[in-house]
Amino acid sequence: MNNNSTIYRDIYSLATAIEIFKAKAIVIESGRPSGLCGFDGFIDTFVRLQTPASMAEFGPKVAAAAGIAASYPVRHLGDKFGGNGPLFAAALNDIHAGKIDVTYIGAMGLREVLPIYQEALGGKTKHLYTLAKPAHTTCLEFTDGKVMLCDMAACAEVTWDRVLECVGQSALDAELRAAAFISAVNWGKLPHAGPIWSHLAARLAELGRPAKEVFFFMDLAEFETRPVADRKDLLDRLPAITRQCQTMLSFNLKEAWQMAEVFGGAYHGRKDADSVAELAAFLRARIAVDRIIIHPNDGAACASAAGAVYVPGPFCREPLISTGAGDNFGAGCLAAALKGFDDAGILLAGNCASGHFVRSGRSASFADMVKLLDTWAKGTLGERL
Repeated sequence: MNNNSTIYRDIYSLATAIEIFKAKAIVIESGRPSGLCGFDGFIDTFVRLQTPASMAEFGPKVAAAAGIAASYPVRHLGDKFGGNGPLFAAALNDIHAGKIDVTYIGAMGLREVLPIYQEALGGKTKHLYTLAKPAHTTCLEFTDGKVMLCDMAACAEVTWDRVLECVGQSALDAELRAAAFISAVNWGKLPHAGPIWSHLAARLAELGRPAKEVFFFMDLAEFETRPVADRKDLLDRLPAITRQCQTMLSFNLKEAWQMAEVFGGAYHGRKDADSVAELAAFLRARIAVDRIIIHPNDGAACASAAGAVYVPGPFCREPLISTGAGDNFGAGCLAAALKGFDDAGILLAGNCASGHFVRSGRSASFADMVKLLDTWAKGTLGERL
């Protein structure tokens, strides 16, 4: 490992970091942070497999049934608003206990915001702007993960021109003048997301916002279907975005492995804490962002100018819900960055936000995170909250 790395192995080694986290988490901010989130939108239909209940069992059964047919018992859990952006925006509001002004721009209806989004986000956002009809995902949930079947035709309609048409230049400029953050997620499913990201950063500079004043959180979200040329285009855009903004680029572990392959890094299958921290440092040395964040299911790593750090998480073996866990993690990281946490504190917030969500089905506030940390430290944290 690089000598400039800090690896926290367990909850006990985090004692000092937790005390710092708790002290900062309870500080009441004088103002309300404001910012933009975007730019996707999905309607998610949730299906829980009954038998087999795990992906590990389901995969071989499907393969064995190829060319014939197969039938499996499921439980339909209903439809929910979805998309990484809407889930991120809702979680960011909840983490701040409503004391934040979030404007969401995304695919929530063809000409007007659909009722399912109005109900879910109307009370958690300052403004809602819809760009296109939402895509649709059927989420097959297992005890050890999920399979997401996505009809993404509508994603191609999310463009910079649509942002200007639906939001308007004057309204967008007003948002950017006040913004403390921009959250831009699900690049993997939005073929025209890159230009949107670039235009937002460029417009901040045109409006006279000082460099590094605005946090820009990015999550690529399952980008393996994007051509190599698209990945290169994104990497070419990041230096200009980073010159203007405090950039945070987040991956799950599989995505981080795939991105490392772009640079010749052979990390696939390496899940231990040291390897994940090393991978974060490897990527940051090659990608022009301020922070690289990687979040496996049982912890997270961050690499920045301060070095690399790994923080374990409150792993849940049988999550109540897994869809949205990564978005809650990202929202926790951004919320902690807005409060001035260091890299370890940012990871603690992300881990606690996701750990709370998968156990309860609801997003955590900072107060909830503190309670979870106390329970975890006592060794009494269960599978449900």
